[in-house]
Amino acid sequence: MKQEQLVDSYGRLIDYLRISLTDLCNFRCVYCAPGKGASPLLPSSEYLTRQEILHFVQIAGRMGIRRIRLTGGEPLLRKDIVDIVCALKTVKSIKDLSLTTNGSRLKPFLKPLKEAGLDRFNISLDSVDALRFKEITLSDAYEEVMDSVSSTLAYGFRVKLNMVVLKGLTQEEIIRFVKMAVEHPLEVRFLEFMPLCGTGWRPDLVIPLKTVRAIVNENFTLSKLPREGNVAESFSISNGQGRVGFIASLTHSFCGECSRIRLSADGMIRPCLFSDRAVSVKTLLRGGAPDDAIANAIREAVGMKPRGNSFQEEPFSGEEKDIDRYQQAPLIRFIGG
Repeated sequence: MKQEQLVDSYGRLIDYLRISLTDLCNFRCVYCAPGKGASPLLPSSEYLTRQEILHFVQIAGRMGIRRIRLTGGEPLLRKDIVDIVCALKTVKSIKDLSLTTNGSRLKPFLKPLKEAGLDRFNISLDSVDALRFKEITLSDAYEEVMDSVSSTLAYGFRVKLNMVVLKGLTQEEIIRFVKMAVEHPLEVRFLEFMPLCGTGWRPDLVIPLKTVRAIVNENFTLSKLPREGNVAESFSISNGQGRVGFIASLTHSFCGECSRIRLSADGMIRPCLFSDRAVSVKTLLRGGAPDDAIANAIREAVGMKPRGNSFQEEPFSGEEKDIDRYQQAPLIRFIGG
């Protein structure tokens, strides 16, 4: 039997699924959920159960999904996180299973997650300065996160460090980040701040990544690596063990290469980070609907994936006019059906 492939209406192959396990988080990052005005949390009864997530992935895997990333909130706040990883590793069609975490609670989970078969981690690390880290995350967990990074590498996991670039970032700190990739076998990824979640969107904090790239290029010799459908432009570093990557969502959109859909913690299939369109599968999963009905919901969501977000046609420049233009921008803006 020929393997089904998920292809959206713009010809993009969809093989990557991000699964949010919870909207709970123990950080209150200024770019996501600052203390004042944080989004209301879902009751735990609204979260998909482990079995519901597994059932969804089994169907999605038969339809061509090959890569999964577990996200949150902070996914390590799910008490059954290890059991979820164990369950998903039984789905043979899934070739890569990763987890995004803020790293503050990670160290005790490393051994059980290694035994469960998790492939790799994305660890959020928005500063290598303890004081600035606290200002961004409203957390005192800097030492725990740094310890988790070292321990994760020691366990043999592949690691990507994600740092959101915000006003106040210095040239010295950029260089310190890249030196981590020189000295360790990990990828440091610089991400433009974008209006995706929570109440933290402030366009005046955006630094276009061309500024960061210029500093990196002045201080290191980089060689471009094949993109292979990844959102980051990645580079090897001369005489370095690791890599550096850039994700310029506002100034250089990667929508044309996007291969992702998302499953929210409460069972909504979202075809785009920037789109408010979604298809609910929670009722289907809980009501004993046939697999074909769930597969059709996945196809429906893929079919409504937009061509791109508003920044694709009007890239953010960082100039005063753009700050004003996007000051009141809704979190969700997209182009195409």
